[in-house]
Amino acid sequence: MALYKKLDLWSVTDGLDKMMDYCFNGNEKDSPYWDYYYDQINELCNMASDLYMELDDLKSRLWYQMPAKKIAFCEEDDSSQTAIAWFNTAAAMLADTDMAELLEHENIYCADLYEEKQKRITALNRLTKQQQMFLYTEVLGFITRYLELSAAFDTIEAVITELDYHQSAIAHKNGVTLPQAAYV
Repeated sequence: MALYKKLDLWSVTDGLDKMMDYCFNGNEKDSPYWDYYYDQINELCNMASDLYMELDDLKSRLWYQMPAKKIAFCEEDDSSQTAIAWFNTAAAMLADTDMAELLEHENIYCADLYEEKQKRITALNRLTKQQQMFLYTEVLGFITRYLELSAAFDTIEAVITELDYHQSAIAHKNGVTLPQAAYV
């Protein structure tokens, strides 16, 4: 995992899309080890789709529970803007969030990252305690589950890549298939 992760709403959505598509498009190199991990990959894809549906539910709850907030240059409707803005505000409070990427997705360029974070802290301070707790528990809980799923997905992807790199032997019913080339 990298030091800074892209944890804004659009990056999380893209990450979930990548995980869901990996089950169908992940074996680009026709790896012989893919079949051994297909069940785990399929299970992770199902979890990613569940998280995707949970994200849609979270966005609707944010729209009903949080005050209206607009994002500059955003063409989506007001309810989506409110949900996106509050999700990104909560994500910005995490130290590992890539603020430059978050601001770029909100079409804010050449801004001082510290100043933008302070604006978000000020917006959070204006919320009621109930709204703050709802925002922290729902959004940060979702981000935690997303990071755990992402770590599991990255681990399986790395294992398949490592096995391909080292070209390990594969056991079959008829015997063992040795790699075409070996590194000594």
